Amino acid sequence: MLPSLHRAAVVPAALITLALGLTLPLGACSGRSGGDGDVALSDGGWGGGSGGMAPMTAISALEGDWVQKGCVTVGAQSFKKTLRARTTGQATLDYYEGVLIFAGNGCAGASQQVGPSKLGVVRFARSDASPALAARWGELHTVMGTHAGAIWALPSAHRLCLLGDEIPSSLPSLSAVAASVASLPADNCFVR
Repeated sequence: MLPSLHRAAVVPAALITLALGLTLPLGACSGRSGGDGDVALSDGGWGGGSGGMAPMTAISALEGDWVQKGCVTVGAQSFKKTLRARTTGQATLDYYEGVLIFAGNGCAGASQQVGPSKLGVVRFARSDASPALAARWGELHTVMGTHAGAIWALPSAHRLCLLGDEIPSSLPSLSAVAASVASLPADNCFVR
């Protein structure tokens, strides 16, 4: 457990919401592949799974706590988004988000965790994988009653990228997902 910050250093909830809103919400909604072939990924930590740990399509690979690589600075504090995935079935998981609050800039040092709060349930319809990428396509059903397409992609066993999608999918193939993930800034994705 991370040590708590002094209460005076805690930002009001509205400012936290603003900071999270300024971060890159559900990943990216960009990048269609031009062809049907596999997309070659540059080795910027995106392809193949580091340390010989290839990504897996099993829903259990998504389970657990993740921290977004990106850091948002607001005033004298900084923030990182957290994600928690709890599998509830063979193709469903509960999706939670929270935030880590740091007393200084750069998301360094002690932090205080706020949340996570449940955002909804993700129901996956299918999955696919190559040695460089695993992906699951589905729908996010929010606690507010809305739903949207979602793709959860694992470029490695320790990196998770969330992609907003349409219904039906605008990224229907693994190569299209790979192209979209390759175009994401590294800070958009989550790590363990």
